Amino acid sequence: MKISKTSRLISPINTILLIVLFGFQGYGQITFEKIISRDEDQRIHQVIEDNNGNFVLAGRINDLETSFPAGYIIKIDSLGNFIQEKIIQYSDTNTQILYNIHFFNNNYYILGSRQFNYPDSTRLWYLKLSPNLEIISEKYYKIPDSKWVSYMNSIIDSDTNIVVTGYTTRIDTSGPFPYNSDPFFFKFSLAGDSINSNFITSEYHLSMSYDIIEKYNQTGYYSYGFKYTSSISAGGQRFDLTKQFDSLDIQEVPYNISLYTSSAKINDSTIIISGGGGPMSTPSYSLNVLSTTMDNIPVDYNYFKIGGNMRDYTAMYQGVSKYGDNIFVGGTSNFDYANPFWSNFDSWFHLIKINPDISPIWEYWYGGDAYYHLYSILATNDGGCLMVGNRYDYETQDMERDIYIVKVNSDGLIVWTQEIQIDKEPTTVYPNPGTNLLNIKTNNKELGIELININGQVVIKQIVNNNLKTINTESLQSGMYFFRLIDKKSKTIETGKWIKK
Repeated sequence: MKISKTSRLISPINTILLIVLFGFQGYGQITFEKIISRDEDQRIHQVIEDNNGNFVLAGRINDLETSFPAGYIIKIDSLGNFIQEKIIQYSDTNTQILYNIHFFNNNYYILGSRQFNYPDSTRLWYLKLSPNLEIISEKYYKIPDSKWVSYMNSIIDSDTNIVVTGYTTRIDTSGPFPYNSDPFFFKFSLAGDSINSNFITSEYHLSMSYDIIEKYNQTGYYSYGFKYTSSISAGGQRFDLTKQFDSLDIQEVPYNISLYTSSAKINDSTIIISGGGGPMSTPSYSLNVLSTTMDNIPVDYNYFKIGGNMRDYTAMYQGVSKYGDNIFVGGTSNFDYANPFWSNFDSWFHLIKINPDISPIWEYWYGGDAYYHLYSILATNDGGCLMVGNRYDYETQDMERDIYIVKVNSDGLIVWTQEIQIDKEPTTVYPNPGTNLLNIKTNNKELGIELININGQVVIKQIVNNNLKTINTESLQSGMYFFRLIDKKSKTIETGKWIKK
């Protein structure tokens, strides 16, 4: 299993920096790895692929003077080359945040929120953009007083209406929590005309809705969320809604799948969801994946975890994505619950390709040299997957995150054409899993290898000065280790995971 590692790249100038670290085109699949770095703090929530194979990303960017976020859109081509960026900022608005993006009939539809007078004048925000990211139309929708939008997710349904779910936040001085969250549902046409809505004031202190899908018979929707109060345990919940939102049945999610739950339809009878939570028998802080019938009956279940004391966490907006027969699940490994945005941990994007029965086809990690936080994944039309989130290096950055984008092929790989020549064999570390001997086969000269335990300690460090090197690992305890291969210029050329049985 390979952990693809990137260098630290910080822009010294005020303009956008887009760096293609590695790129490859072959067998109809393109891979690349990018950091987008600016002086402002940036965050991308979702990404879509249009008919031309371009990727358009929507999120927020903080103004350097006011620190208020503005709407932020980036467009890159299928090779990862920068095409265009757009910042939407109005002087009469405190905050502008873009949450979701859709591509339909050659236009982009983007959903967000604008806050005019904190906290009583928040509006849902609809934008229709041309292929050149020009605003064609823009509309606003009032929400209940004293509430503001904290999260939203959306789909385009079979009636070509945009259906939104999420949660609002309100101040509640009567309860044990100063802020309470409530689910909401909203529907409008592609033209931006409001159709119906339902803003709930829940009895629970925290009640959220994270994702929504349409029922297979097209009579309504299911949304997935979470509830928590001091008097009951936390748990996942599923909202069963009609098309008009006038009937709302709340069900418990099997196996307590919760926390930023993502959903997708595997077929006309099965739904797959990913999230946190999980049954009592599952190791704590695992990435959980469950398939159910439309009637909420469990079919298959599995969990994924990096191991040791490290904590896995589901992607914040889109943690499961399907295109054709390819199903991907993503999250963050070594997530910092205490400091989720500005951590000094080293963490990874965690991506798994699964079969319909949730058995893994492969499982990889990407990052590891800074704090990485995955927000969304997207199964792409070439069979690969694109991941987008943040990278934060606490040693060189101060409350300012970069955008990190990784496009892998159907095998989960970024092909390193800069380090591995076509006419040479790549470095091989085997057997994996192994026992008391670890072999390194390579054509590289003067190569170094470091073996690192899950606590970040280097337990073995040796030089590989011939084509085949055998390292005695008898003194190591059973478990998972990371290896790092270093060339004679002290540059990391490959990283990966090794299991000792």
